[in-house]
Amino acid sequence: MALQANWDDLRLLLAVSRRGSFLQAGQMLGVAASTVARRLTQLETALGEPLVERGVEGCRLTSRGQSLVDVALAAESGLRRQTAVDGAQATLSGTVLVSAGEGFSASVLEAASRFTALHPGCSVELQTTTDFHKIVRGLADIAVRTAHLGEPSLIYRGLGKLAYGVFATAEYLERFPALTPATAANIALLPPLNLLPQMRAAKAAGLDHAPISVSSFAVQLESVKRGMGVAVLPRVLATGLSEVFPEIALPPMEVYLVTRPQALKQVHIQGFFGVLEGVLREALSGDGEELVA
Repeated sequence: MALQANWDDLRLLLAVSRRGSFLQAGQMLGVAASTVARRLTQLETALGEPLVERGVEGCRLTSRGQSLVDVALAAESGLRRQTAVDGAQATLSGTVLVSAGEGFSASVLEAASRFTALHPGCSVELQTTTDFHKIVRGLADIAVRTAHLGEPSLIYRGLGKLAYGVFATAEYLERFPALTPATAANIALLPPLNLLPQMRAAKAAGLDHAPISVSSFAVQLESVKRGMGVAVLPRVLATGLSEVFPEIALPPMEVYLVTRPQALKQVHIQGFFGVLEGVLREALSGDGEELVA
C-alpha cells in the first residue's frame, strides 16, 4: 500500500463501516462529523480512489474501503489481544441468535460446534429463514445474507463471492450423451427462490424444462445426486458432480455477514462473529465445508 495510513485514519474508516454514516461514526468516536468527513476525504485523496460512497441513506464502503477496514479489524484484534487478560474468553457465556438461509446451515453449525467447544457456557440458536429483516428488528444477533440492503444501522462484512455452474452426475450424463439445455431435466426451485439471478439466467439460456421443482436447496442437491436431472449449484457444493453447459454465464452471488453495533458490544456475540466469519471464508475459498447461497 503506497499510503501509510495510521491507526487514527483506520479507526475513522472502521467507525463509518460499523455505524453507516459520518454523523454516527463521529458520535461513536467523540468527534465532529465534519472531522470524520474531512479526514476520510484526505485519505481518499492520498490514495487516489474513493473509500466511501456517500448517499442520502448513509455511507457504503467501496471495495478499496473494505480492504482497509479489513486491515483496521486486524489491527484492532491485535490491540485487543495485547490488552486482554489471559484466559478471559474461557468464561464467556450467553446465547447467540443467528439468522441464515437454509443453504448456509452447514457453515453456521460448523462454527457453532467450534465455538461452543471452546466456550461451554455459550449456546447458538440458528433460525433458517429468508427473512432479511430479522436482524433489523432485533430478532437475530447475526445474519448471513446474499444481498446488501444498505441499512446504515447495520454492519456489513463482505466475505466474497459464490460462483455458480450447472451440474449433474456422471451417470446422468452417460444416460443422456446428447444433452442440451432444452432437453435437460432441470431440478428447479419454487418461488421465491426461482427469482435468484442465477436461476433466471439459466432459464433465459434455455434451461427451462423443469419436470421437478422443489422448495429446498437441500432437496435440490439430493435430487441431482440421485441422477434425477441437472441443477444450478454453487461450485463449492458440486464436489463429485460434473459440470454441463459451461457456456451459460451465471452471475456470482455476494455473501455478507451482518450484525448490529449493539450486538458486537457483547463479547460472546463478537467471539462467535469471528469464528463464523472464518468458517464462511473457508467455505467460499473452496477449502472448507460445503456452502450454498
